[in-house]
Amino acid sequence: MIAEGRQRAYQALIRVERDGAYLNLALQQALAGADLDDRDRALATEIAYGTLRRQITLDWLLSPLVRRPLSKLDPEVRVILRMGAYQMSWLTRVPAYAAANDAVELAKRHRPQAAPLVNAVLRRYAEGAAEWEERLRRELAGRGDVERWSVLFSVPAWMVERLTADHGAERALAALRSMNEPAAMSLRVNRLRASREAAMARLGEEGVHATPAVIATDGLRVQGQVDVTRLRAYRDGDVTIQDEGAMLVAPLLRLERGMRAADLCAAPGGKTTHMAEIMEDEGEIDAYDVTVAKVRAIRQQAERLGLRSIHPKLADGRRVEPEAPYDAVLVDAPCTGLGVMRRRPDLRYRRRPEDVKALAQLQRDLLRRACAIVRPGGCVVYSTCTLLWEENEAVVRDVAGDPSVGVRIEDVSGDLPPELAMRGGDGCAGFLLWPDWHGTDGFFMARLRRV
Repeated sequence: MIAEGRQRAYQALIRVERDGAYLNLALQQALAGADLDDRDRALATEIAYGTLRRQITLDWLLSPLVRRPLSKLDPEVRVILRMGAYQMSWLTRVPAYAAANDAVELAKRHRPQAAPLVNAVLRRYAEGAAEWEERLRRELAGRGDVERWSVLFSVPAWMVERLTADHGAERALAALRSMNEPAAMSLRVNRLRASREAAMARLGEEGVHATPAVIATDGLRVQGQVDVTRLRAYRDGDVTIQDEGAMLVAPLLRLERGMRAADLCAAPGGKTTHMAEIMEDEGEIDAYDVTVAKVRAIRQQAERLGLRSIHPKLADGRRVEPEAPYDAVLVDAPCTGLGVMRRRPDLRYRRRPEDVKALAQLQRDLLRRACAIVRPGGCVVYSTCTLLWEENEAVVRDVAGDPSVGVRIEDVSGDLPPELAMRGGDGCAGFLLWPDWHGTDGFFMARLRRV
């Protein structure tokens, strides 16, 4: 019998490998309706996310043990080998024989002819599984930093190059290390439904231990692996899943009750609903996005939280034509996502170097449109979840530097928690949160004022 957690992890990973599915959605579907205890769910999550996080490293370690290039193997075999090797090298409480046996059984079930290969490769891998890092450092000695760090931290070489060029080797190295560390789960308390203390107490009644967030006044940090969506506190709208760093963005808009505001890239609705809560649900927020599914997701979030001021709308944020200017506009722009790769490990393999230029153009277009539809004296907040200069400070400076746009950059440091003043500031063009410094996802945020 195959451990159910490993079987569910395989189901998610094969969809990512073969069909290009998003890991978070693939794993949700693999676990949906499954009669699993918390231990099996945690095992499935750890194997799925860990295997994908370490894919470049795993392929480097496995390649000498396979006669053919890994790329020539069936996708089912690649996934099974990576899963087995990940458990042997990173999950120290999982016996090597258990990982190998289940890998062989998975092969028998999904690619029977490859079972002997899987057995032979993983038996050989097990002999040096614990010394994987020492082996890599020995084999990569003398190689350049880019290649060494790419393999050690399982990040594509072009990302290593960009981070090093933008922030220097020391900062890049720390960021790369953080990308493979588990991300803390944080929740935002719906201030219209509950106080932070009341939310903690209610979560405690459901067996969930939560503590006040470090830098976000509406935030909570949750201990352990918890499916928050199954909790009454979530279903009743007391809390929303949101990274602590993301909770700092909406307050930069300096929203007040009765304002008219807009979010040009609103799905899935985390920052939009935060805007509504800050405004005490009095006023109007037009929440734009480009697909029916995304607009539906915004509406569902607003309904769950009991928010009536949000108006989800199907539109491209670059082409929004409001009847009157807004008091404040948020542009939480699509980006390469280097700041959230702890949670979204598949992003490192989806993105390509050419994506940066294309996304930067989209970001500039969105920001320019936001500046055009805000009233004189109103503000625009620009945010991303990436660490790349070209998508962050360069976009803000380019737009603000065009006299025809008519905006100036404001210093946001006074609006951020004092704990952040010591680290992370990137001058007057914005503020960059680093996962390794701040314990949050990586976020860039900047504010522009219409003159």
